[in-house]
Amino acid sequence: MKNFFPVFLIATLILPCLLTSQTLPIVIDSQFDDWTAEATILTDPANDGDDIELLRMAVANDENHLFIQLEISEEVNLTDDHKLTLYLDTDLNSATGILVNGIGAELEISLGEREVFYKLPSGQGYMSLNDIGFRHQPTVTSSIFEMAFDLEAVSNAGFDLFISSGIHLVWKDETGPSGDAMPDSGSVFTYLFDDSPAPPVEPISLNKQTNQSIRLLTWNTLNNGLDDLDREAFFDKIIGLLVPDIVTFNECWDMNASQVATFMNAAVPLPNFQNWKAVKMDDGNVTASRYPILQNWVILPGQRLTASLIDIPSSISNKDLLVINAHFRCCSANFERQREADAFVEFIQDAKTPGGVIDLPEGTPFVLSGDLNLVGYSQQLTTLLTGQVVNTNQFGPGGPMDWDGSDLEDVISRHTDDRFAYTWKNNFSSYPPSRLDFHIISGSVMEVEKAFTLQTESMSPAHLAQYGLLASDGRAASDHLPKVTDLVLPSTVVVSGVEARFQLSVFPNPTNGYCQIDFSLENASDVLFFLENEYGQVLRSWETHFTNGKLTFPLDLIDLPPGIYFLKVKADTGLSNYKLVKK
Repeated sequence: MKNFFPVFLIATLILPCLLTSQTLPIVIDSQFDDWTAEATILTDPANDGDDIELLRMAVANDENHLFIQLEISEEVNLTDDHKLTLYLDTDLNSATGILVNGIGAELEISLGEREVFYKLPSGQGYMSLNDIGFRHQPTVTSSIFEMAFDLEAVSNAGFDLFISSGIHLVWKDETGPSGDAMPDSGSVFTYLFDDSPAPPVEPISLNKQTNQSIRLLTWNTLNNGLDDLDREAFFDKIIGLLVPDIVTFNECWDMNASQVATFMNAAVPLPNFQNWKAVKMDDGNVTASRYPILQNWVILPGQRLTASLIDIPSSISNKDLLVINAHFRCCSANFERQREADAFVEFIQDAKTPGGVIDLPEGTPFVLSGDLNLVGYSQQLTTLLTGQVVNTNQFGPGGPMDWDGSDLEDVISRHTDDRFAYTWKNNFSSYPPSRLDFHIISGSVMEVEKAFTLQTESMSPAHLAQYGLLASDGRAASDHLPKVTDLVLPSTVVVSGVEARFQLSVFPNPTNGYCQIDFSLENASDVLFFLENEYGQVLRSWETHFTNGKLTFPLDLIDLPPGIYFLKVKADTGLSNYKLVKK
């Protein structure tokens, strides 16, 4: 990543001496590691406002976007129920636009009201956040946000909104007359755009990396899209290209499981005359699988939250996979979403302990998949990841979620061809694109091999042509985007021809450093262990004599860097290979 030296001045007059700047390739995904220390531009004095304190901002750009990171004193929902306003002077002329804190702003962006007022020499009017290409993360409440604005945005009359080589910028809390401002009154902040190109986005292939991973797809079908004559073909086309192994569909209101299985048989035909399996246990969710579905549970009656235990072939994993298909309540229903999150925690705590409605073998991987509608309080996401239950009287005390006592992993996947991670977009809504669809996994016992969100509108012409897609295909199917995660599950390697006599497994895998090899021998044998890197170089080896029976051998990878390793085990009965992942 290139260093970024921002261009700014804070003074009552704009000085002619300017610093050099560079573009910065920011990914709007609620992960802030790409905002380097050099991008920190302005820190505001503390305790100088009556309500929300504006603490800090950073500014950057690439060829197409203005990026702003904002930190404030308390959690808010950036696009709802507050008075934070961003003023942008886009012609660097204080004599035009709206006079505020020494600048003449062409754009008054009221984020909490999702409204943009523009005042140009060509005219004035109101627009939505979508009209100016506004993108932000996170979608839940937070005290720190990153956002992007489209530098090619135009007014309702078709005139450019960003019409100069840079901007003056002011943040204000308009709650009352003593609301905070950044920069403070009497100071002017100037940012000049750098026209040099940012590093290009590396397109993500739609294909799997290996055949040993399980491809999980989640897709909200927007009101029975799989059964809509105008949209069914677009779902068929895209799902046929993605070739999932398991799918969690949402909003299949009027479709039954058999209809969804029939759709999948046509979209992704299985070999050897096999058929897709599907199950529907609530109003709108359908889980479809190319593998047998062993058992199902309703997690919270009356809500769209069900679980299915899927029989993964032993050639891929020695564990089944628990898939929880969820479509949480939408919009302002924070209370209901919290109950759904609490119910998920209760179900997983039950699954990991003896008794109750479900008992899983230790180390069984599980994933929460679906449209979680996380547009309200951040506590709902915190609960899902950490097990911190709010409604303890109904759902118990909660507790650590993953098998090793760690938090679950929120798989954030950017678009294949751009630097955004939203999964829902509706140009006719006042709400900007949001990250609504999730894969939350037990990362201690499986690894993400690949993850992406398919946004056909942002794909390059060459990438579209590679797969026979049109830019409009995704939008024609649904307002939600298909989200894909390829998962590497715990695996068992069996020596060819001697399955009953020599079976091997490693747990946990992926591992943080320590794991154990479990195997059994019918007869006493010398066993050789070789650990190789992905280039076939032997890193270490051991030879040990074992008696017969069920046996365990410890494996220490703590001093090795994260990556993929291969364990070769040779006994009298043959040689086996095992893929290990060090996190």
